[in-house]
Amino acid sequence: MLGRDLTTIKYLGEHKNFLQCATMKLPPLNALRAFECAARTGSFSAAGAELGVSSAAVSMQVKNLEDWLGLKLFTRRANRVRLTDAGRGYYQKAAGALAEIASFTEALTDGGSRRPLVISATPALALLWLPQRLKAFAEARPDVTVRLRIEDDRIDLEAEGIDARLTYGGEHPEHRTQDLFADRLVPVGMEPQMEIRTAPLVEVSWGETITSVPGWRHYFEQHGIVRQNAVAVANGQSVPSVVALVQAGLGIGLLPEQVVESETGAGRLHRLDGPALEMPRPYVLVTPHYKSRSRRLRALAEVLGVR
Repeated sequence: MLGRDLTTIKYLGEHKNFLQCATMKLPPLNALRAFECAARTGSFSAAGAELGVSSAAVSMQVKNLEDWLGLKLFTRRANRVRLTDAGRGYYQKAAGALAEIASFTEALTDGGSRRPLVISATPALALLWLPQRLKAFAEARPDVTVRLRIEDDRIDLEAEGIDARLTYGGEHPEHRTQDLFADRLVPVGMEPQMEIRTAPLVEVSWGETITSVPGWRHYFEQHGIVRQNAVAVANGQSVPSVVALVQAGLGIGLLPEQVVESETGAGRLHRLDGPALEMPRPYVLVTPHYKSRSRRLRALAEVLGVR
């Protein structure tokens, strides 16, 4: 029995740092980040815009922190918030601690390890829209190696070590989401004189995760265009596959204008005579919140046109 007690005492002595960490009283990190951002910007809506969540989500996180502390951190008036005395003191400490963690994390991820910047993108963005922008990024940050993954949605950024995800629309409440651009669908063909009322149609199958993008039938109905047959002669599983089918002469496609701009600009596709149809959601850049201050990701966002 005495031997077991001595072993326990030795274990506790060797692992006192672990025990201190286990008994450390720490607030919920997401709530702390929401509080710091709201205190710095002076508004829940501004904090939500920076964090990529709604103002209501920020308010809820702050309320959770106030409940956890048993203190009132803000007084709320209309759309503005003001720090209480307790809030000002807590903010000074919290902001300094978060800045130190961010600085250390940035040095760790951007520094000597030279870990590649892992970018995941949908086939359309990766193959048609992104290449020239990655060239500009390479010129701006020649010290950063980029690893590009081409894949459809349902990607787990954390589990797969992805730094940035470029995709169409979607809800990503657990990550920071920034708009890249809004696009519109336009008719394109291999020859500029092709007629949208008579040419064979090629359709994009957007996949099970995207249900809001209209196709040819909706396009014709929306613009009151009369056509005898609106059934597609071919379907492609992605925008690039439809580009290939159109370029092979199978028919005309209804494609995102900005995404295929590299093809129309080079004369490999032609914008046909016909109206455009706005896409319901923007293309977005999705990043984990804790990486949002990384110099590499800020440089990438700037090259991609995110402000």
